[in-house]
Amino acid sequence: DTASITGTITDPSGAAVPNAQVAVRNAEHGISRSSTSNGSGDFLFASLPIGSYDLTVTAEGFKKYEAKGVTLVIAQKARVNVALEVGTISTEVIVQGSEVAQVETQSSDLGNTISGKEISQLELNGRDFTQLVTLSPGVTNQSGQDEGGEGATTVAFSINGGRTEYNNFEIDGGDALDNGSNTTINVYPSIDAIAEVKVLTSNYGAQYGKNGSGTVEVETKSGTNHFHGDLYEFLRNDDFNATQFGLTSVPEYKKNDFGFTIGGPVYIPGHYNASRQKTFFFWSEEWRRELTPASSFFSQTIVPTAANRTGDFNDQCTSGGPSSLECPIVPQLINGLPPTGGLVPGQPFPGNQVPIQNAAIASALTALIPAPNGVSSDGLEDQWYATPTLPTHWRQELFKIDHNISDKVRASFRYIHDSWNQQYPVPLWTSGVTFPTIQTNFNNPGVSMVARLTANVSPTLLNEFVASYTTDHISTQLTGPWQRGNVPSTLGL
Repeated sequence: DTASITGTITDPSGAAVPNAQVAVRNAEHGISRSSTSNGSGDFLFASLPIGSYDLTVTAEGFKKYEAKGVTLVIAQKARVNVALEVGTISTEVIVQGSEVAQVETQSSDLGNTISGKEISQLELNGRDFTQLVTLSPGVTNQSGQDEGGEGATTVAFSINGGRTEYNNFEIDGGDALDNGSNTTINVYPSIDAIAEVKVLTSNYGAQYGKNGSGTVEVETKSGTNHFHGDLYEFLRNDDFNATQFGLTSVPEYKKNDFGFTIGGPVYIPGHYNASRQKTFFFWSEEWRRELTPASSFFSQTIVPTAANRTGDFNDQCTSGGPSSLECPIVPQLINGLPPTGGLVPGQPFPGNQVPIQNAAIASALTALIPAPNGVSSDGLEDQWYATPTLPTHWRQELFKIDHNISDKVRASFRYIHDSWNQQYPVPLWTSGVTFPTIQTNFNNPGVSMVARLTANVSPTLLNEFVASYTTDHISTQLTGPWQRGNVPSTLGL
């Protein structure tokens, strides 16, 4: 996820200039590196964090060259060739960084970079950064979702026709894909905490191994030598919604998404100097409190009519006579007393009226079945329509610290914790064909950590050590009267 600057230094005749002094500096993050050009006039600064850099080249007998504001994005390999002019070092030739490194000549990677400005200003329904992936050519969303979300949200993108489970997601260079399913990621960084997103679609290098389709690189923000932050809230409410088809009222719909970010230098009283700051931090917190109709659940189920609930089943029998498929039949009791009072096993109840033997048990059972609120095509009021409104609670904290141990050694650490809890309207694996009496509680805490140590051992040797850890623990628990201890004691169970 880091970038590099390379180039060749030449004189006015086009000959290479060896042993030129080359330096890059990023004032915002306190990064400063220096090197010398080799015998061919080439130089290379590898493993640079994204950002804006000033490149300076000096050599005896030539004017000082400076390229200001060379912007590096995720995984960019920028080439800045320098043509020195004869003169004294005290004379300076300054160019703008926007005028150099415009064409990618060092890599065959094909992809697209979504800038921090696009991330913060594009409207995202659900504030899910994975929606930005579809801004890249050749990418289509196969999840079927029109709104992003947190937790165990499906990330199903076909990149250049590749299979959706063959993609890879990395955050700050560390793996973030849920390798148990390959259809979701362990943590979803807040939109306000993301600096850039790069989607590599094809021809990328071996460092992005193990996946056969696309790679999505996400870089989170870092602190700078000045304090920056924001405070936000996004609100949606059912007061603005219309009544859905099949319903008589507007379901409860409330979304509150709020949080803050702050980043800057680590301030030590009496020792603060912005130009020589070495330690920087970034902190992000986001909360979501939602009460929304279950988007994947709209129940239309046959339920007992008001008459059925009292034992009267005449509305279920055909006018041509009782039918064993439609009218209640006297059962043959195996363990218990045989039918009495003229009841014959295998025959309909007289008048299609089923006697209620225990009113307390009947009331307890019928309370678990919703009353009808709709009419079927045959005119019976035996339909139940519902889109249950269920809560979702999500919180995420992100912390990142960068420390320049020296001009040659830089260390950083980033931590993300997702805490996600949601109610699903029915038990799992029921295909939604049931009542929302027994529901499922989802818990999905996720953790992602990345530690990095970059050391410029010598002008020709750089060592970068990156260690990452990521996990999530999805657990489910039924809620409602699914255990005997939760069943009313009047049932006698």
